[in-house]
Amino acid sequence: MNIGNNIRYLRLKSQKTQEQLAEQLGVSYQAVSKWEKGANLPDVALLPVIASVFGVMIDTLFVDNIAECDAEPEAIPDDDVIRVIQMRGRRVMKVTSRISSDDPPIEIAFPRNCNDRTQYFKVEVFGHLVTDGSINGDVVAHQTVQCGDINGDLCAQGDVKAHEIHSCGKISCQNISDCYHLSCQTLVCGGEVHATQLKCEKSQ
Repeated sequence: MNIGNNIRYLRLKSQKTQEQLAEQLGVSYQAVSKWEKGANLPDVALLPVIASVFGVMIDTLFVDNIAECDAEPEAIPDDDVIRVIQMRGRRVMKVTSRISSDDPPIEIAFPRNCNDRTQYFKVEVFGHLVTDGSINGDVVAHQTVQCGDINGDLCAQGDVKAHEIHSCGKISCQNISDCYHLSCQTLVCGGEVHATQLKCEKSQ
């Protein structure tokens, strides 16, 4: 999650010090410093305040490459992606590489008929994704994915465990295991691929 980096970018662009921003937000400069270093995340109630201070939309705080958008609201098109984050209390939870009681997986129930073309959607999860249903669309997970069927592009920063992956485009992840049928055009995997059936037009 790029909130800390984006806050730093916006702060430097507006020529504010950490102390000045902290004073505007009613927090300590140490809190701002921790956000920017990725050691902590701001209270969710502060997100609209932070966005207001910099004159941007809240969405701007979540973009991947804020320099490209140049922090202009009209430069950030609505991509219609369903984004899921976890909060503890009012704080956005920091994503870690291991599932634990402090960083539990995000469990999502998708529509039973989501293989219907009218149910196509894109999902981005800031954490570990667990679902026993099908996902008819693209999936981006900032950690691991455990699911039933995926019909769309798949990008995971961690491992993938899926019954079937029917991807018309690209699959990018660390490892793929427990997969019965895997189909894609391009497969980029940093580790091992375990699939009963594998069909890939290109591989890297």
